[in-house]
Amino acid sequence: MGQKTSGFASPAQGYEDSAIDLNGLLIRNPPATYFYRLESADMDALGLHSGALLVVDRSKNAAKGDFVLLVHEGRFLCRLFTLKNGRKIFTDGKNDIVPIENDTAIIGVVTAAIQVFGYDLSH
Repeated sequence: MGQKTSGFASPAQGYEDSAIDLNGLLIRNPPATYFYRLESADMDALGLHSGALLVVDRSKNAAKGDFVLLVHEGRFLCRLFTLKNGRKIFTDGKNDIVPIENDTAIIGVVTAAIQVFGYDLSH
C-alpha cells in the first residue's frame, strides 16, 4: 500500500537546504567590484551611515540618482550624483560638491550597501 498524504505541501518545501549567496545577490561583475567601508557620518542625511559596507562597481557608468565613490581633492568620498542646470553635482544631502575640472573623479558606482543596526561593523 502506498504512502498517503493529506493537506497542502509546505510552502518551504524545496528550500530546506538553500543558502543565501550574498556574492550572487550583490556582485554582478566580480573583476570590477570591490568593497569600501564608509567611515564618516557625511551621508547620514541620505540614509547611508558610518560603518556601512559599500559594494562598488567600477565598470558601471554613473547615472543621475546613483550613489558614487569618488576622489575629490585627494579624498575618497561617497556622494549622491545628480545634475543641476546641466552640471554634475555630488551631494551628501546637506552640502554640494560642484567639481572643478580635474579635482574630482568618479571611481565607481555603489550598487549595494550593507548596514547593521545596533552594533559597529568597523571591527
